Amino acid sequence: MHPARTLFVRSLLTCSAFLLGACVMRADATSEQPMHAASVTLQRSTCLGNCPSYTVTVTADGQINFVGHAHVQAGVASGLATPAQLANIFAAVKQAGLRSMRDSYVGSDDGCEMVMSDQPGVKITVVDAVGSKTVDFYNGCTGAVADAVRPRIEQLARSIDQQLDTARWIGKPMAPGKVEKADR
Repeated sequence: MHPARTLFVRSLLTCSAFLLGACVMRADATSEQPMHAASVTLQRSTCLGNCPSYTVTVTADGQINFVGHAHVQAGVASGLATPAQLANIFAAVKQAGLRSMRDSYVGSDDGCEMVMSDQPGVKITVVDAVGSKTVDFYNGCTGAVADAVRPRIEQLARSIDQQLDTARWIGKPMAPGKVEKADR
């Protein structure tokens, strides 16, 4: 083989090996460091009774912001989530398969076969590297489509509430329209 051609082939092989190694290293780094959400927001709406209505958001750095709308003790409150709580929330979002759900389960256009009035609703929004995904679920929406995702939405909302300990700001149900300032 001609010396110039041998040098070219060796250079090409070395370059290919280097680039292939860089791709493998990048794939390994990505798999070890999973993408986490930049923020997760849970919004609960009121019902005919005294269902707590509030919005709670947690960001990737652990900042918790709570805004009480009705039937809660805290008007505005904040806190800090631990890395373990954040990991549990991110895992719950993934397990629920939020991105595979419809954006809305509130009316007949969303697959609700029947819509009962005066029920609370849940809206969950996740913002991550892929973008923003919101699922709006009205508990009065019934039928095969809604009933298929209801357990996953309910479990995800419960997980967010439990991990962020929203009960400390909800407290005992208040009279309609009353909201007290948070002491915490």
